[in-house]
Amino acid sequence: MVNFCGYCGTLMMPGMDKCPQCRKANEGLQSNQMGLFEMDFKRTSEPKMVEDASQMKAPYLPYEPREGQLTIISDIRQALDEGKHAVIESGTGTGKTIVSLAAALEHAIPAGKRIVYMTRTISQSDQVMKELKAISKLRPISGITVTGRGKSCLLFKGAPGFEGDGSGLLARMCEDHKAKNKCPYCRNLKDRLPEVEAYCRNSFPRSDDLDEFCRKQNVCPYEMRKLLMKGCDVVTVPYIHILSEDIRSNLLRNMDVEDDRILLIIDEAHNLVDSARSQGSFRITMSDISNAIDESSTMKGDPYLYEGVKLSEFLGFLKRTVRSLANDKLGFSEKEKLLRPRELEEAIFNKFTITRGNFDLVLDQLTDLGEVRMERLLESGEMGVSHILNLATNLRKWTMTSDDSYIRAIKTDDDGEYLSASCIDPFDVTYFIRKQKGVIHMSGTLRPLEQYVKTLALPSNTFMNTYPSPFPKENRKVVYLKDVTTRQQDLNKDPSLFNRIERRLAKMINAANMNTMVMFTSYNMMKRMREYLERDVHRPMYWEERNKSKNERALTQFRMGRDGVFFTVISGSLSEGIDFPGDELSLVVIVGIPYPPPNLENMAMKDMFDKKYGPGMGFRYVSEAPAARKIKQAIGRLIRTETDRGIAVIMDNRASRFAKDLDAEATEDPIRDVARFFDKS
Repeated sequence: MVNFCGYCGTLMMPGMDKCPQCRKANEGLQSNQMGLFEMDFKRTSEPKMVEDASQMKAPYLPYEPREGQLTIISDIRQALDEGKHAVIESGTGTGKTIVSLAAALEHAIPAGKRIVYMTRTISQSDQVMKELKAISKLRPISGITVTGRGKSCLLFKGAPGFEGDGSGLLARMCEDHKAKNKCPYCRNLKDRLPEVEAYCRNSFPRSDDLDEFCRKQNVCPYEMRKLLMKGCDVVTVPYIHILSEDIRSNLLRNMDVEDDRILLIIDEAHNLVDSARSQGSFRITMSDISNAIDESSTMKGDPYLYEGVKLSEFLGFLKRTVRSLANDKLGFSEKEKLLRPRELEEAIFNKFTITRGNFDLVLDQLTDLGEVRMERLLESGEMGVSHILNLATNLRKWTMTSDDSYIRAIKTDDDGEYLSASCIDPFDVTYFIRKQKGVIHMSGTLRPLEQYVKTLALPSNTFMNTYPSPFPKENRKVVYLKDVTTRQQDLNKDPSLFNRIERRLAKMINAANMNTMVMFTSYNMMKRMREYLERDVHRPMYWEERNKSKNERALTQFRMGRDGVFFTVISGSLSEGIDFPGDELSLVVIVGIPYPPPNLENMAMKDMFDKKYGPGMGFRYVSEAPAARKIKQAIGRLIRTETDRGIAVIMDNRASRFAKDLDAEATEDPIRDVARFFDKS
């Protein structure tokens, strides 16, 4: 267990009697059972609370305003009052969470609206609760964090097969147990509601804390949230609760609010488009088909799906067709190939001599069989999903995907062949967000803003603006090497280039006697360099592993020292959403440019943007903009408070394309630059 001082938030190792920073005794000790990855906001310096906000220009801002905060709040509030979307890039130190809440509440409370705050991670929702608690000291306000049933259901939590359950099985099982009074955690919900409500009103608990409180009250956290959210001013939810039509409908029904009476805040909005694409995408695996075949063997007889189309014959043909598509289209070492429009359906039509309308009837019957199977499983008390129902659902989605918004492909991985339907244009998925009158889209790395607006097809009157960090510019420096690159064509052309990069990297690490983080563009590159670096680097080294608990232990040790090196990947968990205040991190080295891989989806998106906005825009939107955002997120780990100082070195001359946006300079001697930068401190 990791502990923090309850007064200043400094890390304290077991056995410490006093905090090494503020020297206070450890009776204020706060334990972090969630791990370092989800508690970093407690470690940053606390802003000073105001005593009376009644005379302030921002009545819901509980802290003495930093430079620029009142401007941001005013701009957002005006956009909301005019029914506009506000797309904001706000630099480190501007307090994105608190300014968005302050602006939203000032608009929503008089208008009788409820705020739905969308976050990507649980730790971000915890930060919202922290800020709402601060606001509540000045003005009456209420809020709650909502999580999925699979995370909070005490009866089935941890049971295999329910992680990311998209079949609705868990919901059905819960409803069945409630109807039959078989769930012990749902019997006393209304009796315990006042006590839990008072706890939420006074404490604004983190998600896990609310789960634990409900557990001690012997009530279901998920069902209790459904009762609590009806009266809350702010409800914090994962992205999927708005992106999924079914989940969104349940959420708004539980909140007892109409579509046009909510105000959305989208946190870390640079992740929204990819999340929407992921929400719209799906696959049909050989395992899915095989499981459906096995399940069909438990049914009496061999039911017909349509005239002359038996269940066993249909499923067997589907399995052979997927395998045949893989064998015919995937050459040696190839992992993916596009399918022609409706290629799978045409094979089925030809085999069974049916039309598209007949095929819809086939899918209707397949769905009905799956529903019957599901009901029998529930009646018998078995914890299992109908594989036939899952397959029918995905086949229906496959036939309904738009040729303009999706690409369909045959792919293979370590688990075998599968059909992939990838959403490249999330227009339909984001429709609900787009139609709202007044939405806050907030991020520290959202530029180019016009790309974000175009991709989501936001209204033409959308308010867009960027706000700089209030922290001193001289506290951060970014340089890039002019004479190396990790571009694959160059590495293939000059085999010695990779070794030069290794030597330059090792030399730089050894010369820098400060906490350093090295970020690679891929796990393969990190693995390829590891042997050389472990041999030639003479400082304490820590490596990101697949095991989260190992990562947290390594990260704790790294932070305790001041001369360690943490090796990670730029798209990994350390490049975003985790803070390293003070001298816990002074140097970041980025090895390469994190361009997205040239897969089928990215190539299709480039073509789509080229057609929509002109030649070259596809590369800019699909490759350059995401790479720049990832680099800025990585550099952002350096400066989290007004007193932090740090330097970033990018080992790739292609960074010149982003030099202006990153405020980066070319260098031939990064070791000299690092030394000079810290000599000035």
